[in-house]
Amino acid sequence: MLLKFTVENFRSLRDRIELDMTRSALKGHTGNYFEAQDRKLLATSVIYGANASGKSGFLKAFQALEFLVLNSADFKPDKSIKCYEPFLLDEEAQDRPVKFEIDFISNETHYEYLISYSRKEVEFEELSIFNGNYKSLLFSREKGKDIKFGDNYRGAKKTIERMTLPNQLFLSKAVENNVELLLDAYRFFSGKLRIYPILEGIAEEDLKRLYARRLAEDAGSSFSRKFNALICALDTGITQVSAEETNPKMFRFPDNIPNDIKKTFLDQYKYDIKTYHKVFKKGELVGQKAFDVKDESAGTKNLFALGGIIIEALEEGHVLVVDELEKNLHPDITNFLIRLFHRPDINRNKAQLVFATHDVSQLSHDTFRRDQVWFVEKDEYGASTLFRCSDIEGVRADTPLDKWYMAGRLGATPVIQDENFLVEMQED
Repeated sequence: MLLKFTVENFRSLRDRIELDMTRSALKGHTGNYFEAQDRKLLATSVIYGANASGKSGFLKAFQALEFLVLNSADFKPDKSIKCYEPFLLDEEAQDRPVKFEIDFISNETHYEYLISYSRKEVEFEELSIFNGNYKSLLFSREKGKDIKFGDNYRGAKKTIERMTLPNQLFLSKAVENNVELLLDAYRFFSGKLRIYPILEGIAEEDLKRLYARRLAEDAGSSFSRKFNALICALDTGITQVSAEETNPKMFRFPDNIPNDIKKTFLDQYKYDIKTYHKVFKKGELVGQKAFDVKDESAGTKNLFALGGIIIEALEEGHVLVVDELEKNLHPDITNFLIRLFHRPDINRNKAQLVFATHDVSQLSHDTFRRDQVWFVEKDEYGASTLFRCSDIEGVRADTPLDKWYMAGRLGATPVIQDENFLVEMQED
């Protein structure tokens, strides 16, 4: 579960900004939060803002942190850290470290993890655990100094410290070398945090292939039943979803392609999703016809990818981070998917959804508490700020947020300076 995420000097996020998933003192919408370790945590948070305001950049900060934790143990000596993306519109910030802080709960333990890194090395890294309100250090690492270990740390110390390169995280290296004490913290990033930038192209296709395999090889599973029920429930015209094995002869390979690559490709594309629609004759139902999923609408195809990750999140208790959740979907379908996280009878494993959207209609559905709604906007220097709706003066429980937002009263809307364009268009 996510409690808090803080970012500084990453992409357009020059100054420190923080997303807090802790419920405020506001009343109402009791299904929109749940209790965990004497805390009340929000099940969802939604981020609004103009194009290029910094919404995607903030969500990519989650991805950058996940990438470092899961991959830095394999970084080679002296290589640059690929996700070092400082704010470039301020000469003083261009060479400053990127900083991330995250508070999370993994296997009933509350952790706080801080990292700071420059182009080729980790400047600072610290992991602590909490027992109630008491904070206990596990390890703290600062550039140029020996790693400091807390009294609760158990496992190899100096050996792993010597093995950890300047561009690697100690957390990643320690887990690679079987320090069991840090496994639960690592598993939050490897097993509970799920980050999906805009679902399109290869990423969307990979997800559909993954779910095709699950439908084919485990058709009777809870996931398969729920996936079928979801797709058929959302007015897609589909009555059934299944997966069939593809014919390998449909793929043609150049003669010089190695057999192991052919085998990997054929395994990846072993199954195809089939959708079934009712067939009528003179107004009477006479049967069903199977379609390839590629023949479905863009929205339905997107739903196959998004529906799968939402069902998995609800089943496994994931923290799901998605950009442009509403892509190609009707607002009512988007709202239905969001509300699944607000139903304690469905979200039994305390899954959370953090997403960015341009779908203003979601603000008119009475779906969110004001402390679940966030806005991003850029200042005159190109730096993004993140602020909470509940912190805006004058916003009340009965405020029509959609109308206020579209009127510019909440900020985070585009300023269109069209004078020069209109003049140019009229010149001829």
